[in-house]
This record gives sequence, C-alpha cells and structure tokens, in this order.
Amino acid sequence: MKFFLLCSILTLRQETPVSELFKHGSPLSGQKEEMEMEEGIKTRESLPPKEDWLRALPKHRGLILSFRLILAGVFLLSSFGKLVDIERYSVDAVYNFGILPMVLARPFGLVLPFIELLCGLGLLFGVLTRLSALGAALMSLAFFIAKAIVLSEGRPIECGCFGAIVDTLASMTIFMDIPMIVMAWIVVQAPAPARHWAGFGQWLPKEEKDRFHLIW
Repeated sequence: MKFFLLCSILTLRQETPVSELFKHGSPLSGQKEEMEMEEGIKTRESLPPKEDWLRALPKHRGLILSFRLILAGVFLLSSFGKLVDIERYSVDAVYNFGILPMVLARPFGLVLPFIELLCGLGLLFGVLTRLSALGAALMSLAFFIAKAIVLSEGRPIECGCFGAIVDTLASMTIFMDIPMIVMAWIVVQAPAPARHWAGFGQWLPKEEKDRFHLIW
C-alpha cells in the first residue's frame, strides 16, 4: 500500500510542470503582499494632511523677509525722492492728479513722504511690522485708484512716485501697485515668527507681543 502511494506521488510530480505549481504564487508571498499593503495604508493615514500652499505662504520666513525688504526699499526710495523738495515733488504731484479737493490736497502732499518713510523703516527693521505693511497696502491701493481714474480720463500724467530720483508715468507705475498690495497683505497675514524674523520685533517681550499683536 505504501509503495502504491509513493508511486502515485512521483507520477503526479512528473506530469505537473513546476511553473504550474507557482503560477498563482505561494501562500506565503500572498500574505507578504497583503501585509505590505496594510502597512502602506497605515503609513498614509498616519501622515499629516498636506497644507494648502496658499495658507502656508505667509508662514515662509524667507519669503516674508523678501517682501518686507522689497516694500521697504520702494517706500524709502519714494520718500527720499519727495523729501528733497516737498512742495515740488509731493504737494504739486497731488495737485497734478486733480482728484482731492484743494483743501485736502496740500495737507496730504505734506504728510505723504513722512508716512512712506515710517512705513518703510518699520518694514525694514521689523518694528510695528503689521501696521507698516497695512499702511503700505492702503497707500498702494489709493495710488492704484488715483492712477486708474486719471488714465480713464485720458490724462497721461507723471505720477511723481519717486520725486526727484526718477520721472515716472502713471501708465507705467500702475502695474507696480497690485503686486505691492499683494505683498503687503501677505506680510499683514503672516504669523509673528515669520513677520519678525531678522527684525527688532523678535526681541519684544512675549507679553508685549500679545498686547500689540494687531499692530506689531
């Protein structure tokens, strides 16, 4: 009987090719693949969700610092160009737009270079950064609206943006205002660690930071 069973097994092995035996894979390999798939699923579930790039943008310290320096450079240059002769390069430029009434045009022209100077210094040194960025955004928006009104009336005037440094047309500098608004607003929305990086704001005590977080 044992001899008969042994002969039957040998006959089956000879008739069945080896490739057929492993055609569908061994049970051990199937279990291994299932375990790897389960581990991959668990790994993907354990990973934190990817943050929206637009929301993560204000948290990038290097980007915020670049925006601060660009805005500071533009507004400081604009301020210095007007402070050379405020009457000629600031007050007369406001009169030239012809948008504000005469009673407001002169005070606005006198104050504008100093506002630009304070915003530029705040952004450069990281002092009152959020307030300075908000001021830069509002000024850029006001400049954009004023230039749009003038150009819609068909008046290709000089905007006087940089005073004595360089003559600029409103039709050219209007394209600077939108990027300036975007950069300034991103700085406003940036968290304190990114907003104060490489600036004096990072040395402010935590209690003071919490108290003046809306402007600092």
